[in-house]
Parts: sequence; structure tokens; C-alpha cells
Amino acid sequence: MRTDSDAGTAWLSGGSPAAEFITRLTWDQLPAEVIERAVMCLTDTLAAMLAGRTARSARAAADLAHAWWPSGPATSIVTGDRLAAPGAAFANAVAANAVDIDDCGIYTWGHPGAQVIPTALALAEERRLTGRELITAIVVGYEVAFRAGRCVNHEQSTIHSAERTYRACGSWGAVACAAMACHVHGLDEATTRHALGIAEYDSPDLPMMRAIDTPGMVKHGVGFGALTGLLSADLARRGFTGIMPGVDSKQFRPFVEDLGRDYYLPHGITWKRFSSCAWTHPALLAIEELRTRHPLPAADIDRVVIETYPDAARLGTRLPATTEEAQFNLAWPVAAMLVDGRVGPEQVADARLGSAEIVALCERIDVVVSEEMTRRYYLSEVNDPEGSDSAVVTVTLTDGTVLSSGRVDHVLYPEPGWTREEMHGKFAWLASGHLASSSVPRLLDALANVASADDSSVLVRDLASSLIPVPSEQGAPA
Repeated sequence: MRTDSDAGTAWLSGGSPAAEFITRLTWDQLPAEVIERAVMCLTDTLAAMLAGRTARSARAAADLAHAWWPSGPATSIVTGDRLAAPGAAFANAVAANAVDIDDCGIYTWGHPGAQVIPTALALAEERRLTGRELITAIVVGYEVAFRAGRCVNHEQSTIHSAERTYRACGSWGAVACAAMACHVHGLDEATTRHALGIAEYDSPDLPMMRAIDTPGMVKHGVGFGALTGLLSADLARRGFTGIMPGVDSKQFRPFVEDLGRDYYLPHGITWKRFSSCAWTHPALLAIEELRTRHPLPAADIDRVVIETYPDAARLGTRLPATTEEAQFNLAWPVAAMLVDGRVGPEQVADARLGSAEIVALCERIDVVVSEEMTRRYYLSEVNDPEGSDSAVVTVTLTDGTVLSSGRVDHVLYPEPGWTREEMHGKFAWLASGHLASSSVPRLLDALANVASADDSSVLVRDLASSLIPVPSEQGAPA
């Protein structure tokens, strides 16, 4: 008979910085700046959930969740109904990423909040966590997400090719969500390590660049990351064993040994002002720069040339037929910015894709891969100070005038700005049409003071009671 000392589980005998952090972290250990950042992440992702709840993908996910997990203590942000925790985490994660205005995280090439926050809220409702317990779980989720993402995609920063691929969010998010569940349920280190190994082994294999080439509702697989993480922790609680997780391997020890000492959360999150892939943001910032200096009526624009790096160029200039194709596109958000002056959920909504003005402008946009933008982009992926996500936008007017933005950099980590007031402004903007307007100040106050809540699930129930019902639509679940 094999025992834990035999080769198959010998890896459990060594120490695990990840499991130690997950099982031992307490509120009292958290620096003030980490707590503040976690509260802002909670606010931001709730706003993204609200903005995405009417998307077809969110409706389909919520419909499935109601069919498979029809009752329980957790809340669907799409419908306001109660579900089992896995169903709520799954459905709300899909909603959080549905319009691509959720956060991005360092080392992840993706979106931690859309998985971490829905999972944490489902656990909070299931276990009636205090505000402090909720925030501590969120910190666990983010800090593990940064490291797990780095492990899963460790080779990508060395591949300087437009043909590279990497595993999208749910692949590493499953590990982060399992970590939160282990922390909340008070599992021991050995069980936690098994849970992380189960989550990594059973995580979805998400070929991200194929979703860029042929966008669909699958997007970043965040719903499956949240669901896999919760299932993995529950299996481990029942004695199910896993493989040695990547965060425990000797190869990745440098990525995790600073857990609990160096928190990435204060400098490792970018919050989005535009409802589109982050690779479009340098070009959108360049348009903003041009618009501060020149009036740019769409009818006066003859040609737009975007100089950028290969990953952004791969988004392409095809005319979108779905909101996912509009989000994973370079020409559409740029044209929408020139026409509407902003790129929010409305600009990438299915109903907006027939805009004759935006369509006509899309057809006058060209994308060029720049050697300099490419060099800077690849440097940014290894955190070289000279690196940046950059673009140059040149607009030629019908009278022959040529206007150039010059090089405009999108600073991701740490992204400047974003005071609490700015985050509250984003929440109010994205909540418009989804929440009763009178409830927004009350909910923002509750979010700002969530750490003092005796029962953080009250916040979610209050939000649910303020939801404006999603109108039914032919061919889509109500």
C-alpha cells in the first residue's frame, strides 16, 4: 500500500509558500494600501458585472446556472435570483467579463477580477462572511492569481512572434479561485495543495489567440475558472487528491516565495476606462490626445493609420457582427471613439454594430506593425523600464491636413490615477440603467465601508433588490 511518504505524494513533505499564505493569512496582516486596493477591485468588478448583465453571453450563462443550480444562498447579478454558490460564481463571472471593462492583472495576460470577485461574493453569501473576511479572501485570490498566471504562461514573454499563443484567464484563475475557497473553508495546508493541484490539472485549456482570430462568447473562460476552482476545493475537502501544483514546483519557487511579504495588488492592477481589449487602449488614448488638440468630425476624416505592435494588430479591422467581435477588434473601438468620443458598453453593444457612421469610418482605418512599438511592447512584458504598450495614430483629413498623435503610451502597472472618487464615478456610469438610481449612493457607501460589515452578504442582497429587470429578448433567455 502506498502512503504519503511514497513517491506519488512525496511533494507534500516539502514546504509550500502558496499553501502557507492561503491558509494563514489574516486581516491583521494586511497593509492598509492592500485593503484599499481590494475594496476598489470589488467596486470595479461589481460595476463590470452590472454593465455585462444584459449581454447575450451573460443571459445564457445565467439561464444555464438556473437550470443546473436552481436554488441556494448566492445571488445572480443578471436576474437577482438565488442560486447555489457555484452557479452564481459561474454566471456572475461571465457577466463581469461580458463587455471587457473589467480589470487586468500583472503577469496574467488577462482578467483576475472577473473570476476572483464573483467567487469571493458567492463564498461570502454561502458562509455569511464578515467584510474583513471577504476582503481577506479577495486578497488571497488576487495574489495567487498573479503568481499562478505567471507560472502557467511563464514562457510567453520570451516568444517574440505574432504566432505565439498562451492560456487565457480561466486556466490560472481556477487555481486562484480554489485558493479562496480553501482559505474561506479553513482547509489545512495539505488539503489546500491538493485543491490547487486539482484546479490546475482540471483547469480549462484556453488558446487565447484563437479567440482573438475568431471571437466568440467563450472569451477568456472566466466562468469556467470560477467554477473549476470551487469544485476543486470541494473535491479536496472530500479526500480527492491532485497533482503537485505549479506554484509548488522548484522551477516557479521564485514566483511565490514572496507571498505575504510583497503584495502585488497595489501596483499590479489596471482598471479600464474603455470597453474593449486592452491592446486597443494605446490607440484609444492616442485618439483622446488628438481630440484635445483638434476637432475631428468623422465626416472630415479621409484616412486613419494606427502604428502598433503585433498582438494589437492581430485584433484586425474586420467589421464586427457581434459584441465579442467588436471588443476583440482594433478598428471598431477607434472608429467609435472618433464618432462618439468614448468606448463604453454602448459602443460595443449588438444594437450599435449597425451604425453607418462607425462602419464607414472603420473602412478608412489601416493598421501597421511598427518595429519601435513592437520592441517596446516586448520589453514591457519582462518589466523593462523602457517597455510600454504604445501606439501612434495618424489622421488625414479630407482637406489634406495630416495630424499625428505622436507616440502615446498606455501605462499598465502601476496605472496612474484612479482615486476612490474616480472609481465611484465609473461604478455610477456602468450602473446606469441597471440599478435604481436612488440606490447607487447607498451601495457606494456600503462598498466604501465594507470592511466594517458584520455580514458582507447584505451588500449583495441590497444590490440584487435594486436591480432593474433585464428585458426579455426573442431568442435569448429572460
